[in-house]
Amino acid sequence: MCRIAGIFAKEFSSDQLQHHITRMCDSMQHGGPDDFGYEIDEKAKLCFGSRRLSILDLSSAGHQPMHTDNDQLVITYNGEIYNFKVLRSQLIAEGYQFHSETDTEVIIKAYQHWGEAAFEKLNGIFAFCIHDKRKNCFYLVRDQSGIKPVYYTRKENSFVFASEVKAFEHSGIDIQENENWKIYYLAFGHIPEPFTTLKNVFSLPKGSFLKYELADDSFKIHSYYEFAAAINILDEDEAIVRIREEFTKAMKFQLISDASIGVLFSGGLDSSIITILADTYAKGNLTSISANFNEIDYSESAHRKIIYERITSKHQEHMITYRDFVYNFDSISKSMDQPTNDGINTWFICKCAKENGIKSVLSGLGADELFGGYPSFDRIRKIQNLGNISKALIKSARFLKSTKLRRLYYLSFQSPVGEYLCLRGLYTPDIIAKLLDIDIQTVIDCLQDIPLNDSIRYLNDEERASWFEMNMYMQNQLLKDADFMSMSHGVEVRVPFLDLNFINLVSSIHPSIRFGEHQKKRLLIEAYKKELPEQTWNRSKMGFTFPFQEWMKKNKEISSPDLYQNKKAKKLISAFNDGHLHWSSAFALYKIFHGS
Repeated sequence: MCRIAGIFAKEFSSDQLQHHITRMCDSMQHGGPDDFGYEIDEKAKLCFGSRRLSILDLSSAGHQPMHTDNDQLVITYNGEIYNFKVLRSQLIAEGYQFHSETDTEVIIKAYQHWGEAAFEKLNGIFAFCIHDKRKNCFYLVRDQSGIKPVYYTRKENSFVFASEVKAFEHSGIDIQENENWKIYYLAFGHIPEPFTTLKNVFSLPKGSFLKYELADDSFKIHSYYEFAAAINILDEDEAIVRIREEFTKAMKFQLISDASIGVLFSGGLDSSIITILADTYAKGNLTSISANFNEIDYSESAHRKIIYERITSKHQEHMITYRDFVYNFDSISKSMDQPTNDGINTWFICKCAKENGIKSVLSGLGADELFGGYPSFDRIRKIQNLGNISKALIKSARFLKSTKLRRLYYLSFQSPVGEYLCLRGLYTPDIIAKLLDIDIQTVIDCLQDIPLNDSIRYLNDEERASWFEMNMYMQNQLLKDADFMSMSHGVEVRVPFLDLNFINLVSSIHPSIRFGEHQKKRLLIEAYKKELPEQTWNRSKMGFTFPFQEWMKKNKEISSPDLYQNKKAKKLISAFNDGHLHWSSAFALYKIFHGS
């Protein structure tokens, strides 16, 4: 696991390339504290940089950028390839020799042997760049689920990429602010892909590779993987057996590590399944990390205690208080690579992991999205039916007092983005326009122009809700937040529910079986009912929740109306103090008007 960067710039000297790549990597040192390396190709005017977080083969043999024996291929890589040992064995059978135990060497030799076809063979979380001197090109590649981010920008005679958006300001290339980022943030609570806070700095789509031809300074983005769409499992018993088989494989793969490993254990269904299975297969090399609060309504310690009685692994519980929140508030805000209303909880729990010497943690992210754990799965049919009402009547919803009902306005959009914003949006276009002092049509046009994959148009009901949750909420917010908040502490987050083969399996199960009509995530519960105590699966969903509503009210940096000059913002913060606005909406105002 690393942070990576690269610069191609015809006008830069070798000294300039070294200077800027070093500065870019230094800005991401938190994500790769164990080693630093760079590689300059003077002829190509191309420079790679790497900050390493050592997880596999902790020796210097894992130093990056890494070369093939003939020096014709160079790689800088961020991530983990879970099936690297399988691929390594195949390559050894083909006559390849290895000088390390790293997955990095497997990637570069897999490309050496299979070419572009190697990318789809990789099962893991990754973003990497390979310079192929033979073809005079380089490839920028991102994993199939989009778990690890990578961003790029193209200017005349230059191309820059990095694991974090903030690194671009050190690239030596002129970068300007994206004038639309505040609109995106106030609508979504995050910046949706492919956009960022910087103009013309984009995220590479998941399951894609960018091929840059150095000879004519051109590039093209290719999709190398798409998840299966065919429904072929119609029997519940078969589905349960297959779920257990594939998830066991995923867990065993993702427990491979030469460094200490942990599990983020809240006490809920998803993290309980992972904790129990990890305890079975980790062979003593496991620590569960949990958070406690003085606010008793947010504590799940009683539910965790039931699981503790069933496992042998070590467990660490950390008390996190309002005082901790205030003391660390500036650090948390600065750790956000992009503005977001999520991730503070991940920052704290990964801080605890770091303090316990743990470099990798398993997370239950993905189960709700795959099996229907969110309220959106109940609301989607109602929203689809409301779409048949006249647009004029729907637009009048912005005059309603209820924040949730006001979001019905978004159903007047021509784009499916409107459905998502109706489900999860923060502010409606009229409020955004007042907060930013711009025309409402500017807001509407900006939001309707967000590109979406056409596959959403052919999905209905729970499958449609799952698409929104997987490809918008999880992709744009949860995964990005988990990445930069964990890596700010030099901790890697692994997500077994998002294993490549497991997603394909679950997607092939008929919706009538996959989504529980009367019980959330019923199929997942049925699959692991024998391992789980009834108290774990037979209770209402709580989620990985912190007492932010109370904490942010107490924190006057956020909740004092006097700090907001904008009249609408002042009124909204007053509503927050009166209990009529969710903390996430209040925090968005803070980030817009006062955040770094």
